[in-house]
Amino acid sequence: MFSSFAQEGEAVVVDPISVEAASEALLTAAGDAASSGLELPGDADLSGLEDSIGGFSLFPDLKVDLISSTSYIYDSNTTQSPVADSASLFAFAFGAVAKSGDATDRGAYYGFDYNGQAYLYADSSDDFGRDPYEHYFSGNVGVNGGKTRVALDVNYHRNNGNSIQWDRIERETRRAASHDYGFTLGVTRDLFRGDLNLAFGYTLRDFDPGTGFGDGQNVYSDISWLTSPSFAPKSGVGLGVRFGTDEFDGSPAQDFTTPSVRWNYRLSGKTALNSSVGYEFRSVDSPGAIDSEALVYSGGIGWAATSKTGFNFGFYRNVRPSYIFNGEDSTNTGVNLQMKNDLPGLFELNSRLGYENAEYSSTGVVAAAPLGRDDQFVRLSFELTHPLMLTDRLRGQWAVFYNFNQNDSTLPVYAFDQNITGIRFSLIY
Repeated sequence: MFSSFAQEGEAVVVDPISVEAASEALLTAAGDAASSGLELPGDADLSGLEDSIGGFSLFPDLKVDLISSTSYIYDSNTTQSPVADSASLFAFAFGAVAKSGDATDRGAYYGFDYNGQAYLYADSSDDFGRDPYEHYFSGNVGVNGGKTRVALDVNYHRNNGNSIQWDRIERETRRAASHDYGFTLGVTRDLFRGDLNLAFGYTLRDFDPGTGFGDGQNVYSDISWLTSPSFAPKSGVGLGVRFGTDEFDGSPAQDFTTPSVRWNYRLSGKTALNSSVGYEFRSVDSPGAIDSEALVYSGGIGWAATSKTGFNFGFYRNVRPSYIFNGEDSTNTGVNLQMKNDLPGLFELNSRLGYENAEYSSTGVVAAAPLGRDDQFVRLSFELTHPLMLTDRLRGQWAVFYNFNQNDSTLPVYAFDQNITGIRFSLIY
């Protein structure tokens, strides 16, 4: 019915489409247990994960797609620093997506997604020593029974710091290279006119030496129960609690507990809403530390306005330890808006706007006197795409795109402006 594994304080909307690599432009990443939302109409993404002519069967019910793309990009600030260093580069993407079964049907299903990228700068010095190769892998497996559903998701990302994609631009860590790991196990059981949801998760960011950032890991458990009232059969409402630990190098461990009220509602096949509002209690494992409390929330609205136009809107507020300031947390409040338009001639326009305010505060240890950092982070993206039907099995897409990223900070060393524009050609088989 109404499962809810979303991280407290994260926007719960459909992940935006990438503007850089074909696997992001053509495929929807599998197994993102922290995001959900309403699919927009006229989605021209060449997923190949349904019964499309672009996939071929290796085993019964297994669909496999192979993808590749080439992009030419101009980046006005490849270091994302106050003093801009511009660069021209080529980005080459390659990968595969496989899926067997449907996560919405009864029975077992599984899938994986691999995406590799290579970056070639016109001037080799413009990469500033960053690794030219990037890898992303995700896998999922699940079983849907009569009343019980189990899902396991894992992912690994070798982040080389070159990405320009909307969902991989990091306000705080920016171009820092890292190995990123994620694991989520979710269990849902139909119980008492509703769903009992259990989730366990782990994330780790392991930064490369010399980046200046401390490694950070998060372990959490989440339990919730949502029911569908008889007077509102299209909605789910209930209570939940998330608890766990944040451990970041250079800072004491923080334990958190977040009770919350959770709600979702599907007004029609064209409109869906969801939200979570909670109060988070954080305790710092160090003598003399300052424990904290904060209101946290997340939510999303998906609206298919017409058969050719759709919107997704998300909002969030969360608290996270800082990767760069030992003994400080950041309270992050933001919104994201995505719009898709099907235009005449098979063109599609994707527009995105994002804003985040980050306020840093001391936990009372290591950094007893906070630096007073306050960031205003704005992002804007436009992408115009057109499909290419080459053969029955070979399809493609061309796209032109523009991204704008700006971070205004009370500490000027962390402020930057960035304009990115480019063209991409993609193939999928």
